[in-house]
Amino acid sequence: MTENNSKSWIKKLIILAIFIGVIIITAEVDWAAEHDEVGIAIRLLWLISLLTLGLVLPVGFMYLAGNKESERGDSDKKWFIIAIILFLIANGIPIIFYVVLGISPGFFLYVQLILFGLIPAFFLQPKKFKMRILILAILFVAIIIPIGILVNFTIDDIWHGGVTDKIMYYLSFWGLLMTFFYLIIAIGWKLGGGTKRQSWNIFLAGSLLQFSTLEDFFYFFLNGEPLPSDWYWMENFVINLKTLFGSPITSCDLLIFCIIITVIALLILFDVHGYIWKKIKS
Repeated sequence: MTENNSKSWIKKLIILAIFIGVIIITAEVDWAAEHDEVGIAIRLLWLISLLTLGLVLPVGFMYLAGNKESERGDSDKKWFIIAIILFLIANGIPIIFYVVLGISPGFFLYVQLILFGLIPAFFLQPKKFKMRILILAILFVAIIIPIGILVNFTIDDIWHGGVTDKIMYYLSFWGLLMTFFYLIIAIGWKLGGGTKRQSWNIFLAGSLLQFSTLEDFFYFFLNGEPLPSDWYWMENFVINLKTLFGSPITSCDLLIFCIIITVIALLILFDVHGYIWKKIKS
């Protein structure tokens, strides 16, 4: 293994460790949202910690990518515009399924994530370092902070407003905050000189790990609770797991699903598809 390959693997392992750390924090935010007895201080501690990482990690990923000037092609601006158009189209997927059809998007969620990943892949890197930092700061203030405040309000509704339908909480936390969280992290990587495929890999791998149900296992393990015998609420997961498995969802069923999605995420993070493509081309 060459020195460059060794450094690349180390960076990917660091990224994996960071993603798992983020998932652990989201599990604690989730626990606080469901259990008002933890108190407002603990709730804000976990939520503010998560939001703070929305600025710290993109900047950190910029340096992890080498903080170098990326290669520029004549077609970069054109592809960035195309990426924005496809991103807007992808935003229509949940609207069509949830609002028009009244059902969850199922596996179309992954189509949406793939299209979302085009934004960091083709994001244009300014030559000036200060501009890169400014872009990440603007994204943090304009996106992460407002959505974080929305998440906090939805938790308030659960704690004090008597809200039993938690759709707004799930949409704001999982559908918005965590999706944009990984999107901005991947943009940070691209601003640091990361390649298009690397940036896409980071966004998709992080998102898949977050939605792999690994967080659901941490939710119980970290708080000293036994795993439930029936994960009935997973019928309302983006993919109806009860329909997928054809029976009430057991911990074994969920573990199988978690392992499959996690393995796919790891293959993407470690760019196995890129390696296979290179072999085919050669």
